[in-house]
Amino acid sequence: MLTELTRRGIRVVPQVGVAGYRIDLGVLDDAVPGRFLCGIECDGAAYHSSETARDRDRLRQQVLEARGWTIHRVWSTDWFKDRPGQVERLLRLVEQDRATAREEAAAERDAREKAALREAEAREQEAKDTAALLTSTPQTPYVRPVGAPYTVTPGEGKYGGSDLLAAPLGQLADAVVAVVTAESPVHEAELLARVAGFWGVRQGPRIQARIREACAAAEFGKLVERRGDFLRSPAAGESCPVRSRAGTRIPAERIAPEEYRAAVLAVLGSGHAFSRAQLVTEVRTVLGYSRTGAVLDEAIGATLDTLLQEGKLGEASTGIRLRT
Repeated sequence: MLTELTRRGIRVVPQVGVAGYRIDLGVLDDAVPGRFLCGIECDGAAYHSSETARDRDRLRQQVLEARGWTIHRVWSTDWFKDRPGQVERLLRLVEQDRATAREEAAAERDAREKAALREAEAREQEAKDTAALLTSTPQTPYVRPVGAPYTVTPGEGKYGGSDLLAAPLGQLADAVVAVVTAESPVHEAELLARVAGFWGVRQGPRIQARIREACAAAEFGKLVERRGDFLRSPAAGESCPVRSRAGTRIPAERIAPEEYRAAVLAVLGSGHAFSRAQLVTEVRTVLGYSRTGAVLDEAIGATLDTLLQEGKLGEASTGIRLRT
């Protein structure tokens, strides 16, 4: 077999060692010196009669294929009965492997080139963003606004020892109002945790239902206002503070849409223009997050889209800026 393949221009190496095994013939790749296209295994009659040998060779082939080898088998009986046909079959298989190797090499080169291009474009864009940030308004250098520290309502355990479920509805409503006044706009999940904490209890379904009942009573009395999952203090009007969640473990989905809006306007209030990616990073930092996750990216992006649609912001080649 070695002679037949060599006569037809196929370069082969006998007994190639791989992963503790030996491959009968390794076919070399003409395009890449030292690389093998495939391996050829020659199985004798003993193979057919031994179940143990078949199992061992099956495992052996799995190991070799896991390391990237393509293995072709030639049975000794077929070789002796139809040598020319088996040679032609091997030549076709080797040519197919050669074509596959060329395609894979081309795809790998293309992927590397695209990755390098994307990386270069990203570096170039980052350099442009930085230059624009530093030079867009030389007389007034950009100073990042600072979000006020998020203040958690004090009073943890103040009613400890008493039964929240037995507490008067008015007392619970007062607790709700206290949290909303201190943390407006506050997500309902934060409110439930805070009020339950006043009594030093965990939030079971009954506890949550009782606190929500108190929320409804406070809403009915116009002591608090609800907007979706957020509660606000009526005294705050339409103003909304921009607060840093650094160190609070408050997730991004518990920030009200109006606070995202206020954070965007605060960043752009300097008059500078930002690319969308840079603007998302600035807003995220002002809100106290060190990384931009999917929730933050989506929430800030949605806020930008709304402000652009309203005409509050403008977008041009220099980036997004506040319209005056």
